[in-house]
Amino acid sequence: MDYFISIGLLISIIILSLFLHKRKLSKKLKQLRDGWGKIPESRIDLESIKLYYQFNKTNSFENSYCIDDGTWEDLDFDEIFTLINRTTTPIGAQYLYNLLRHPLLESELLNKRETLINVFSNKPALREKVYLALHRLEDKNAKYLPYSLWKPLPEKPLYARIFPIISIISFSVLLLVLLNYLHFSVIVPIFIFNLILRSFIKRKIDIYVNSFQYLGVLISTADKIVAFKFDEFAEIQTILKENLKDTRSIAQDIFALQFRDEFGLFEYFNIYFLLDISGFYSAIDKIRKNLTQLKAIYETIGSLDSLISIASFRMHFNHFCHPLFIENNEKYRVKNIFNPLLQNPVSNSFEFNSKNILITGSNMAGKTTFLKTLGVNAVLAQTINMSFSEYYETPFQKVLSSIGRMDNLVLGKSYYLAEVESILRLLNASKTESIHLFILDEIFRGTNSVERLAASIEVLKYLANNKDFVLVATHDLQLTEILNHEYANYHFREQVCVEGLEFDYKLHPGPSTTRNAIALLDYVGYPESIIINASNRIKNNTIEQSKERSA
Repeated sequence: MDYFISIGLLISIIILSLFLHKRKLSKKLKQLRDGWGKIPESRIDLESIKLYYQFNKTNSFENSYCIDDGTWEDLDFDEIFTLINRTTTPIGAQYLYNLLRHPLLESELLNKRETLINVFSNKPALREKVYLALHRLEDKNAKYLPYSLWKPLPEKPLYARIFPIISIISFSVLLLVLLNYLHFSVIVPIFIFNLILRSFIKRKIDIYVNSFQYLGVLISTADKIVAFKFDEFAEIQTILKENLKDTRSIAQDIFALQFRDEFGLFEYFNIYFLLDISGFYSAIDKIRKNLTQLKAIYETIGSLDSLISIASFRMHFNHFCHPLFIENNEKYRVKNIFNPLLQNPVSNSFEFNSKNILITGSNMAGKTTFLKTLGVNAVLAQTINMSFSEYYETPFQKVLSSIGRMDNLVLGKSYYLAEVESILRLLNASKTESIHLFILDEIFRGTNSVERLAASIEVLKYLANNKDFVLVATHDLQLTEILNHEYANYHFREQVCVEGLEFDYKLHPGPSTTRNAIALLDYVGYPESIIINASNRIKNNTIEQSKERSA
């Protein structure tokens, strides 16, 4: 009788779990539909998102380059990533982050991405089918998958051989109890012993167990996608089929690590039978042997999730164009370009009539924002095939910037040294054959005015090589006169009115003819004596006279 009660209870639990699972899928589908094209409320921590990028030392994409940390920070790309990211899984978020760090230098892969983004945008049935296939990977612990695939796996210890034996003994004892050959109480010491043993082992391998836990889910997810009947997925399905041939058995070895239920009952099964520990050690050798295939599956699944995310992002930000990439490296033309991070952006049109541009203007007029706008759009054009503009025509290029530098107390570097090293990156890159977009803001601002001007002139002359595009923002109006043969001049301007300063944030030809530093002091409420005396010094040219006397 007890036997039939146990079986009935188990069947009831399975039916209830299936019902709850189906209800969960319905809720997930509703979440996708309700959130399509909207900024998601929940966020994944950036540190875990970077794991795939950090562990995968080889470049994931042919004919691409990696954006260095300085340029990534200068262009506020953590915020850009957060804006774009609507992925379902940590894997998709990790892949999207890595994708944005590697702009392409040719059109083939960019066009393939565009094809799939359009499919996900225009075919909701397929999009939702992929979304439901991905949902089992949405758990935050799936972020540990790169540890299994790109970090060295632990060696298999000799004592690992005893775990299958213990599992068999535990199963045999339970069977004898169910058949009334042994008393139920004998299960208790076995359970306690296995609990202690499992806890001791898991402390050593916990991060890999968390990773392996979703490796089987990754494989089963790929199997689901292979079964889809959509012609648009033919190429992806071929890739997955090829890489699933030798990896399906891995999912069988670690099936116990995948178990999840609404009540946490499977955790007790894992404790009593040591299924997860046994599966972990039995799978290590197979995983090590099939790492290439597993990485390909991870990247394929991650790419699907990231492309769905981009399709949703486009629904939210629908004022964009597809870039036109040209062979002619003399041409660089954009119309009504803007930065997506701004709530009320002012767009600008711009054309490099000269490959080298100096932008002057007062504080807060928009110089730095414009630099970042061109840099951000250059990266997005070569990663997700979109520019926040009406028209975007450039050659493929590599973006390098030197915008914001701070003292590094940990490394003992001053602001100036950090800036010197940052600009050296640009000088070294200019020697290569690649076309670059160099972005510099207030060059050498961390040192005295005499040496700053001298060094700035020579650096900017060096970068003016007729190969790269150089975009420089500066307050040094002397540079516009000295470098007028090498650099074309543009400026941002402002107007002083009753309410204070007004900016139009529009780019104008020619050098700036206004200053607003003293006006800003007045605007924020500095003492009147400071404003008057400072203004008088400028009118009477006493600052230049003081310089001459000190010299």
